[in-house]
This record gives sequence, C-alpha cells and structure tokens, in this order.
Amino acid sequence: MTEPSFSKPTNDSPFFRNEPVNYTTEIRQMMHGFGDSSEPLIESAKIVEEVVLQQMRTIIKKACEVSERRGNSKKNTCVSAEDLIFLLRKNKVKLQRLIKYLDLKQFKASIHKTIDSDLPEDILENENLNGSKNKGPLYSFLNEINNTGELLEDASTIDEVKQQRCVRAEIMTRSMDEARYLKFSKARNASFANKNRHKFSDWIASESDVTISKQAYTILGYLAYETVAQIVDFALLVRQDQNKIFGDAIDRLRLSYVNPYTYKPYYHGKQVAVTKPITPAEIIEALRRYWSPQLDMTGPFNRWSMKKSHLKLLSC
Repeated sequence: MTEPSFSKPTNDSPFFRNEPVNYTTEIRQMMHGFGDSSEPLIESAKIVEEVVLQQMRTIIKKACEVSERRGNSKKNTCVSAEDLIFLLRKNKVKLQRLIKYLDLKQFKASIHKTIDSDLPEDILENENLNGSKNKGPLYSFLNEINNTGELLEDASTIDEVKQQRCVRAEIMTRSMDEARYLKFSKARNASFANKNRHKFSDWIASESDVTISKQAYTILGYLAYETVAQIVDFALLVRQDQNKIFGDAIDRLRLSYVNPYTYKPYYHGKQVAVTKPITPAEIIEALRRYWSPQLDMTGPFNRWSMKKSHLKLLSC
C-alpha cells in the first residue's frame, strides 16, 4: 500500500496566512528545554531558526537525490521516510535515536487505539506486535542497507549525548519550584510539527514542488528538533570553554562538570546549571567551530572545505 503523502494548503485554506511563517516562540521553548535559561534571547532564537531552516532544506534536497537514485522517476519527486533514514546510515547513534523515537510514537498510537477499543484481544495483539522484530517497512529497509550488521545493535551502542542531556535536565530541575518546573516541562514538550503540520510544511518547503510523505514530515520535524538540541549543546560547550581556569587541576569541579556514568543526584547540591541566556555570540562561535574545515580529518585541504558551511548537517 502506498504511503500517504501530505499536500500543502491552498490560499482558500483556513490555515493560510499572509504573514511569514516563523518558529521563534517554539524554538525559545526548545532552547529552555535543552538547558538554556527560562527566558532565551529572541536574537539567539532567530539565529537558531535560520540555521534550522537552512539545514532542513538541505536535508530535503539530499533526500530528493536519494529518491532519484532509488528509481523514483516521477515528474514531482516524492521524499519518503526511507530516503531520510538513508541519510543517517553513517551515524548509527543518531539513527538508532530516531528509530527509538518512531517506535515510541507507534507504541503511543497503539496504546490510544487499545484504550479506544478496550478489548483484551487487542491488547495482546499490540503486545505481540511491539515485541516482534519485524516492525514494518522501515525495519525491512534498514535490513537491506545494514551491510555491516551494526545499525540495529541497540545493546552495543551508548548514546552519550542523550545521557548528557538527561543529566543536564535533571540538575536543572532540582532547584525548580512547582511553577518553574511546569514551565520547563511545557518547554520540553515543544515541537515543530505535532500540532500544525501545515505550518511546518509551509516553513520548510514553501516554494518547492517536492511531495513529502506523512511519515517523512514526522522525521523532518524530529531532525529539526535535534538540530536545535545540537546547537544548544555546542553553545553550552563554548560557554564552558570561556569559563575555564587554565592550569587548575580541579577546574571541572568548579564548573559543575558531571560524568553521566558516575552521576549521583544526592552528591550535587540544588543549583541552576545555566543562569544567563545563551547569547548570539556563543551560538555563532559554536557553529563556526562545527563548520570549520580545521576539524575535519584532512583539515583545510578537504575538497569540501570551500562549500557552503550549512551543507554540513547537524542532525545527520
């Protein structure tokens, strides 16, 4: 059965707006959820929004190239979930993080379906489905491209980035009262495409003839969310470097450095991890470091070093 696709609204649609589409408010919430202060700077959010938009359009362009190589000869290229997953094949940690996210959404949908039906046989059927190794066409596609046999090895992969984010969130919440915690929890639930898919489609592909499937939009929303998280991670690393005390052996302790493997909540006092909002200068410096050709294996002699910087993807 052909995967359903999503078409953008016309001018007669109630979702149509004359003003430009933006995600500044949602991105400020996401930045707070990933470790920024409770009131992120609007200037910082606008820079993040511009970078995320560039990255998403680059991902769509690359996915179209993958779709064409896979034999899609239609006049209007259709981007599917498999095309986007193929782009993550070289980073198994990020790929498995995406697969877990899709599995969780599927499990959540099955739970709602079970609650609505309220039949015991439906509950058993869903449990058998979730325990099965064959979970749909995406897993079949992963098995086709899994030449080394490591893309689906969950037990052998440690997601250190995810662990650091969880520890950072736990440290932040230890000093919060009820009102601040509710605001933080709401910020953690912010997303790009869950509530209004029309807005997200107009934002990332407003003038494109590319057809994007419904599941591909879900993955694009996740990749946009991960891009915001990656930028915040890098900006906090820049701030940590700026506050370093060089030559001090216990500098990590003064910076409240936390090892996610040995972290114990009762060893740490109630303190706020970030007191000042992330500045545009910290974001620009973080992106400069990430896109610098000096960090590549061949440095400035890499033939891709003269390309536009945003072609190096943050979420793939």
